[in-house]
Amino acid sequence: MPTISFDVMQSCALAALVVLFGRWLVKRVKFLQVYCIPGVVVAGLLVSIVLSLLKNGSVIAIKFDVATLKEFFMDLFFTCIGLGASARLIRNSGGKLMLGITITTIGSILAQDVLGILLAKPLGLHPLMGIGLGSLSLMGGVGTAGAVAPLYEKLGAANATVVSVMGATFGMIFASLVGGPVARWLIKKHNLSGNKNEVDASKKADNEVVKLDAKNLLGTVAVVTISAGIGSYIAVLFGMIPNIEFPYFVGCMLGGVGYELRDAEVDAINSITLDLFIAMIMMTIDVTKLASVAGPFALILVCQIILMIVWVAVVTFHLCGKDYNAAVMTAAHVGIGLGSGPNAMANMRAVISEYGPANVAWIVFTPFALIVLDIVNPLLCSIVAPWVATL
Repeated sequence: MPTISFDVMQSCALAALVVLFGRWLVKRVKFLQVYCIPGVVVAGLLVSIVLSLLKNGSVIAIKFDVATLKEFFMDLFFTCIGLGASARLIRNSGGKLMLGITITTIGSILAQDVLGILLAKPLGLHPLMGIGLGSLSLMGGVGTAGAVAPLYEKLGAANATVVSVMGATFGMIFASLVGGPVARWLIKKHNLSGNKNEVDASKKADNEVVKLDAKNLLGTVAVVTISAGIGSYIAVLFGMIPNIEFPYFVGCMLGGVGYELRDAEVDAINSITLDLFIAMIMMTIDVTKLASVAGPFALILVCQIILMIVWVAVVTFHLCGKDYNAAVMTAAHVGIGLGSGPNAMANMRAVISEYGPANVAWIVFTPFALIVLDIVNPLLCSIVAPWVATL
């Protein structure tokens, strides 16, 4: 079978083409817009399907040299996550609501993983696949799944990367299908309503345009790179602890926590590095490996969706105040619990457009929940992996 190999620069160029192809798809496919599916995920998936079929049909094999760049972009992305954990937001987020958001976010991470592990072994899967189809993929998304799942493969969970990335991809679809209806059910059941006289912060966000500044951008790039370098030493130090698998990228994330930078530049770097990292992950996976676990994959995913619906209705709604804003927050929690931040915002927007403004939910829930999620989830999924692998 003939083989075509691409070097580092050529592979990066092809990944960039996947990113642009994904943006083109989103502009033209309404389904992707409605359900907040990142274009790079769809484009990368299409490329991986074609390449997998060509390889398995002994037509041609394509080899990419993305290992170094993939790690580089991943580390910078997680450093930006750490920088996004604004010390100002954390300081100003005290109170009962923030405690409730923290408890329900961490609780849902643990619940997804426990359910996944309990289902995995009876279905003939490696126990680490339970986390792979738990918080790793559903709450972590494609980025976290692609970062941590290779560790699971080293610990014996074959094809963990493919399964986890596919779990994250399908999760984003159901995040938007389920979130709004759950919030609407709670609103009707408890006879809740928004304040019609309140100015809708979600509409203000639509019109807000923040200009990037070249000097600030250069400074932010420097700080991100320095933070990643500091984080590398944190990873080395934690890696010296016996019986703990401490990922390099988590060290980079911790290296960025606490700095105050302009969100616009950090978000730009975050978006660029994430898209290129996901493109490299998606275009190099062999999706045909999912066929052998399709049945268990579907069953675990359905159970996780049911768990998230019950969790937000029983736990999130009550911990966040049992009022209209709390109901809107359940839509957001389903968004991040099965998909991503954009899913959460889209879910809330759909509910707000029908029942009225919920500015507390719109402004507070998703940013704070993502801070908790992005710090706790990858760390937990990595540290417990060696122990779970022995079950």
